[in-house]
Amino acid sequence: MPASAKATAADPLDALYPAHHEALCARYGRLLENTPFAAVAVYAGSPRYRFRDDQSWPFRAGAFYQQWVPADDHAGAVLLFRPGRRPLLVLQMPRDYWHSVPEPPTGGWAAAFEIAVVDDAAGVRAALPGDLSSCALVGDSDAAVADWGWAAVNPPQLLHGLEFARLYKTRYEVECMRAANTIARRGHEAARAAFLDGASEFGIHLAYLEATGHAEAELPYANIVALNEHGATLHYGRLDRDPPAEPRSFLIDAGARCRGYAADITRTWPAGPRGEFAALVEALDHAQQDLVESLRCGRSYVDVHENAQLAVAVILEDFGIVNMAPDDMVATGVSNVFLPHGVGHHLGLQVHDPGGKLASPDGTLLPQPEAWPFLRNLRPVEEDNVFTIEPGIYFIDSLLDHLRGSPLGANVDWELVDVLRPYGGVRIEDDVWMGPEGPDNLSR
Repeated sequence: MPASAKATAADPLDALYPAHHEALCARYGRLLENTPFAAVAVYAGSPRYRFRDDQSWPFRAGAFYQQWVPADDHAGAVLLFRPGRRPLLVLQMPRDYWHSVPEPPTGGWAAAFEIAVVDDAAGVRAALPGDLSSCALVGDSDAAVADWGWAAVNPPQLLHGLEFARLYKTRYEVECMRAANTIARRGHEAARAAFLDGASEFGIHLAYLEATGHAEAELPYANIVALNEHGATLHYGRLDRDPPAEPRSFLIDAGARCRGYAADITRTWPAGPRGEFAALVEALDHAQQDLVESLRCGRSYVDVHENAQLAVAVILEDFGIVNMAPDDMVATGVSNVFLPHGVGHHLGLQVHDPGGKLASPDGTLLPQPEAWPFLRNLRPVEEDNVFTIEPGIYFIDSLLDHLRGSPLGANVDWELVDVLRPYGGVRIEDDVWMGPEGPDNLSR
């Protein structure tokens, strides 16, 4: 975990952890009542090695494990939950002079566990009960643990229930994400300053890492740092080492992590304060904040997405980019050419937290709307959900070319589109907690 997110003795998150731990114990206990299992073991996972190589990919403990234990580097660890008993945490910390080994945890969250520290996988197995035939294993299992005699490995009924429950964040989880957003904001401010100073995409990325105190492997996802027309690629993945001859625009989609929980923020900046593109950025920023403020519990997230499409359509009409009524743009799919992704997704231990398509804890899925096959969240908005709101307006050649060749293309001001194409696109994204008083924007 990055230095900026490490827990200390005075960390206020520690004061919130006991209630979170109690909620997890109650959650796991209720789920076990409806299964044939008497216990659940949560596996942190182990490093994965590159093909025919002795170098592993950067390790990160699995999300189910980190919901209990705020540590990235517990490779090979197993947490054993048995109802009515203190959870057992078995940490594999080999005596290794080749690699760094994490220190055994003390104080804070560690007080909630019975902790055993062992040298290797054999030690982990020895620290667990001899008979595991009534215990289910959850996590990214591998050969090291798969044959230990579990009753089941990742049984769907348990996974669905756990993922459904993760839709509802505890206060500890919310405050972890709020802290991650604070870290990410520092990175975004540094990135914007680097852009205005003329840095390359690679230079902006380095400025972001330095400001957040994160190494690349500690980011919740790979930073998207896109100058000019690169902003039209939704998941632009390159980092040009040389700055463009004429910097026009800057789109950055970058997050941070605290105790395993993610922030996911996008901002778009023009090179100058004036011009059509600068006005477009300002208009979308206002529309995005209006979408956040209008969120209400009980509304379908599908409706939130359709409202985002309508907001984008209004901007397209106001700017003269498309000469159609906004409702008609949404109905005919014209707005979707300029906003071809969903308005957001659930957020938590994973950037795209699971559960957004679940109708219930049993794994029943909600029907995907035919008009929005890419939408990740189909559920109603509910208290203690955390999700993103991220409308965009992009000038994507392949989508625009298809629109130009259709009868609807006659409604588009193609000269203006060609003026805006070199700027790539605009996306504004914030993380929102639906708290007891309504939407709470964690990113602003």
